[in-house]
Amino acid sequence: MQQKKFEELFEGYLQNNLSDAEQQQMMEIIQQGKHDDFLKEKIHDMLRSDYVTDVMDKKQSDDILNYILSKPQNEPKVVDLNQKRRRKVVLQSLFAAASIALLIALGNSFFFKTKTVPTIAPEAPAVAAQNTLIDFSGKQLVHLPDGSTVLLNDNSTLKYDQNSFGSKTREVTLTGEAFFDIKHNAQKPFIVHTGKIQTRVLGTAFNINAQNSSDNIEVTVARGKVQVGHLEKVYGVITPNQQIKVNKSTLSFEQNNVSAAIVTEWKSNYLILDDLNMAEAAALIAQKYKVQILISNEKIKNCRITASFLNEEDLDHVLKVISSVIETEYRYDKTGTVILDGKGCE
Repeated sequence: MQQKKFEELFEGYLQNNLSDAEQQQMMEIIQQGKHDDFLKEKIHDMLRSDYVTDVMDKKQSDDILNYILSKPQNEPKVVDLNQKRRRKVVLQSLFAAASIALLIALGNSFFFKTKTVPTIAPEAPAVAAQNTLIDFSGKQLVHLPDGSTVLLNDNSTLKYDQNSFGSKTREVTLTGEAFFDIKHNAQKPFIVHTGKIQTRVLGTAFNINAQNSSDNIEVTVARGKVQVGHLEKVYGVITPNQQIKVNKSTLSFEQNNVSAAIVTEWKSNYLILDDLNMAEAAALIAQKYKVQILISNEKIKNCRITASFLNEEDLDHVLKVISSVIETEYRYDKTGTVILDGKGCE
């Protein structure tokens, strides 16, 4: 009975016909993990058709993924796909649990292509404009359309307008705390809005702490230059290991020399593998967990992986998830060294 109900809810979701209550019910059923085979089959069906991939857009797949990731589970779940299929489009979101967002690239990756809506000549007065605001909540790694990345801390949100982002400027709104790594573009400044404060950059790496629990907004630079101010005044331009602290109420500010590494220490709890080959990924894992990792087959180094481990997962958990997806096995030798075995990737 529940299987039939879930299939009806999922089909309704693809057609955008669910109420909020029905959508919540569907997400809760997905989180139970009892319908992975059905989801896998649906994804395969989409990939076999040139037009069915339009049915589920990126936002829908991300909604499902983010809901799953918000519910901690004991074991990771990964919907495995045929990595050898070649297509014009690639699949943008796989379903993963245990607070891990996985996107594995083995030769060719798969993404859902963005849904396109055909233009229809209006026969009646125009309806209200579509909401184009994109928002992210909670700790996660956000990829922006310009190639920049934002690592959100817990209890934080990031928003931007997908229609205006990148037209003349690249503007986002932050609440909470985040670390920004911004792609350089001299023609399109990157601007972060935090209350009345604006942080303006061209391409750099910096941290903004605007937590609600604090009276201040702190902007700290790790790389490059950052201009901090508001609409009527520029407080200053800071460089690596400098910080501007602004009082939210009075807008009084001070500039200090700080250690950017200490300010951004919160990131050390996260393990971010952002489209890395396994040699690079193994180096980061070894560094974080203070272990030595040996890759027995050179072809394993060709496998690429994108993974975000954001809840202080232990080493075995990380190795188990990665090994299950890139079809390898891991073991420890007598000295405690991790050995990765498997066929690898071409």
